[in-house]
Amino acid sequence: MLDGAPCGIFFTDRTLTITFWNEEMRRMTGLDRNGAVHRKLSLLKFYDIRHYDKKTLDFRQCLKGAKANIAKTAFLEGKEGKQILVFINARFIQTGPVPELFVVVTDISKEITCSTVAAVPLIVQEKEALQKIVGHDDKIRELYRMIELAADSIATVNISGESGTGKELVASAIHQLSPRKNKPFIKVNCSALTETLLESELFGHVKGSFTGAYKDKTGKFEAAGGGTIFLDEIGEISPLIQLKLLRVIQEKTIERVGDNKPLKVDMRIITATNKSLRELVSKGLFREDLFYRLNVFPIVTTPLRDRMNDIPLLVEHFIAKFNRQTGKKLQGLTENAYRVMMDYCWLGNVRELENSIEHAFVVCNKKLIDVFDLPQELRVTSIRQELCRRISAPGVAASEVIETSPALVQASFRIITKEQLENALLLNNFRRNETARQLGVSTVALWKKMKKFGILK
Repeated sequence: MLDGAPCGIFFTDRTLTITFWNEEMRRMTGLDRNGAVHRKLSLLKFYDIRHYDKKTLDFRQCLKGAKANIAKTAFLEGKEGKQILVFINARFIQTGPVPELFVVVTDISKEITCSTVAAVPLIVQEKEALQKIVGHDDKIRELYRMIELAADSIATVNISGESGTGKELVASAIHQLSPRKNKPFIKVNCSALTETLLESELFGHVKGSFTGAYKDKTGKFEAAGGGTIFLDEIGEISPLIQLKLLRVIQEKTIERVGDNKPLKVDMRIITATNKSLRELVSKGLFREDLFYRLNVFPIVTTPLRDRMNDIPLLVEHFIAKFNRQTGKKLQGLTENAYRVMMDYCWLGNVRELENSIEHAFVVCNKKLIDVFDLPQELRVTSIRQELCRRISAPGVAASEVIETSPALVQASFRIITKEQLENALLLNNFRRNETARQLGVSTVALWKKMKKFGILK
């Protein structure tokens, strides 16, 4: 039975000398039973996925205490030096007079064999700006290439993709790798402000131009002088702002609100949207001439459900991050928790994954995050399956599922951004009861989220 198991299994004694070796271990490593039994465990090379320098895992951790164990994602060096993404479970079991180390190695790379370069591209090691974009999937490596090309050019870049796919990280990486890296990187969320406020925010105003304009204000275009301005949610801007933005791109000049004196500006524009600008153009909601001006160099970010092999790497990344922030020492996920993670469709993408790990850090009081430490939409099978069934329907976008599915109201509120929450409050004149009703949450939950974001009214 052990020999026919669909995962690698081997035993060692207390000196870490291999005493049993099954057929799946032979398939993964190329070592048959005769070549493995009676040899030291050090003949296997397991590499920590969080390190670029091929740091090997130390199985001597298992020897610390009678009940100590290892549960970890790693790369196993197999045939011809190729690496396989695996999940290791190892613990001592008592089968006779002396305990034996029982190790289960599960291949979670599916059909992709991960080499060191695939897992951590050399370009990332050399360029800090790309290290925040975590992944080893082919789509991520293509994204690295597109970022490099964009950074080396002066073309206007439009980044499109679902919420939570890292569009702001892409924009920041382009700026940090460009010749403008030592100049300002200014971010503006276009959906968080009304037309009047956004106009003043972008172009600035002169004293007395409208009620409340008590002094001159420098706009974001001026503030980004020599650098980059990142306009997020560009599909939300009004026809007036679209026209003024078109003039900025064409003439490289702006006029402050209340002033008719043109000012020269020098900044690179990067935009982002989670909507289809082409579709907005076809509906008459977005200027076609502006679309072509903005879409000179388009970059598309990939949904997490289309690069599921990156989940173990992202999980390790966020666990390390929250360990540093909280002072905890969580070691990873249980195998069941990993299965649940891989079974979910991640409507909120990497942001939702990060928030799920943060949620687990609040709940978990053990070394390993288990299924019951995860948010409801992951751990409850009926909710998870319903959400993923709806998003798999032809022509249905993740944002539509979030907006229309009662089962996902809590999930969408959990991944809501500060700007989105402020916008919802503004639409209801900061009436908490009405805002909470529209968002489908309790007023207490709304108040806690407002307190977290520092939105006090």
